[in-house]
Formats: sequence, structure tokens, C-alpha cells
Amino acid sequence: MKNGTSRAVLVGDLFRSDGPFLSTADDFVAWRCGFCGHPVDDDAHFTADGFWCAACATALAASAR
Repeated sequence: MKNGTSRAVLVGDLFRSDGPFLSTADDFVAWRCGFCGHPVDDDAHFTADGFWCAACATALAASAR
């Protein structure tokens, strides 16, 4: 999988039920975009907001400019 920009997350943080990364871990395991909910391909990206498909990550990058 190509991650784009890397956002390192500790495995312990992914599986803690009180951490901010639980929804990201759920999306990663379900292999779905955390923004639009559609299934992702091998070009998914970890963004500051979660695990996103390439289209949503590209739209986020374009809106940040």
C-alpha cells in the first residue's frame, strides 16, 4: 500500500479504546475511506484526519492550498 505522507502511529494507540486513532484503525481494518466511506484501493492515504481514499486525500490537499 502506498501511504503518501507518513503519519506514524503506535500500534498501542491504534487499539486503545480511548485514543483518537480508533476510527482510523477501524477504517484501515475495514479497508474503507474514513471520509466518504467507499472501499479503498492500494492507493489509500493516511492523513491527519484518518485513512482516506486517493480521491478524498487529493481533494483535501487541493483545498489546503
